[in-house]
Amino acid sequence: MPAAPPQSTGHRHPFSSLGRHLHRSVLRTCLPADALRAAMRHGGLPSGGSDALLVEAAVRIVAEDAREAEALHRALDEMHHEAIRRFESARNEIALLALWTAAAGTPDMPGAYWAVLTHPAAGRLARHHAFGDVEMLATPQPTGPLPMLLGRRSVSPRRLMEPGPEADQLDLMLQAALSAPDHGRLHPWRVIEFRSDAREGLADLFEDEKRRRDPIASAHDIRRARGHATEPPCLLAFVVSLRQRKKVPLREQWIAAGAALGSLMNAAHELGFGAIVLSGDRCFDPHIAAELGLVEGETLAGFISIGTIADPPPEAARPLSQTVWSCWSPQVALLRTAQRPRMAWNISDSEP
Repeated sequence: MPAAPPQSTGHRHPFSSLGRHLHRSVLRTCLPADALRAAMRHGGLPSGGSDALLVEAAVRIVAEDAREAEALHRALDEMHHEAIRRFESARNEIALLALWTAAAGTPDMPGAYWAVLTHPAAGRLARHHAFGDVEMLATPQPTGPLPMLLGRRSVSPRRLMEPGPEADQLDLMLQAALSAPDHGRLHPWRVIEFRSDAREGLADLFEDEKRRRDPIASAHDIRRARGHATEPPCLLAFVVSLRQRKKVPLREQWIAAGAALGSLMNAAHELGFGAIVLSGDRCFDPHIAAELGLVEGETLAGFISIGTIADPPPEAARPLSQTVWSCWSPQVALLRTAQRPRMAWNISDSEP
């Protein structure tokens, strides 16, 4: 005989306390569309449209009506009571993460996700890991041996939230960058981290640069300039530091720095974070460069924002491999050169 569903939430975290981004993630992952419609007490959901529209409507209704949140909590408990009972054995966050790791990527994942998020021992660490795993697997992933790498895309800072990477995770990203191809092992780049106690000072630099460049900048523009310094959960500056070496041309050092930057971004994605590189006029400002400690031969290539994805970006358009591929032969060399599109290079890794 199957176990009866739990009758109360006890000391578990209620659905209403999870936050809108987790509401959206839970309803996409843990409650099928027909069950979601049945659980809502007063209706108000669209009669047609996609499941995504249905979820967005439910998230909006829940934010306005605590009783709807309670009804959804009961529906989720009834559907996933076996997972809730299984996860009751966890007495701390480490044990909880061990159970989650065993369930992630399996058919038990939806119930495990709900059980983790509402477990009394669930803190920021457990929720961060579970949310990252679910969101990476929720979007159809490319098949083959490189699903993580092929699924990477830039995520705008406005879509990021706390937590950012811990110190050990940031170190892993830097180790990945240090493993990139590098002629002469010069490592012609470095990274500057801006921690919370330095953000207001950086915001002052950004504001000053904006006023110098645009003396009639509006209050909105000034707030936006300061926000670029204060809002990202984790903010880094990527500096290209060229060396004078006879056997390693400067252009190869630029390529090595770009490879390191790409590896850092890929590592952030693989660890479950969203990230983006943004440049802009402030990267060419000599005053900011001097204040950040850049010396002759160094270039401020861009600022890297890293954080937890609060609002997943739309799926990126993936060009076909044939747009960048050709097969050389003497007979077609001139034709291929004429047909190849001219590329405009820009370090800014912006989200469309």
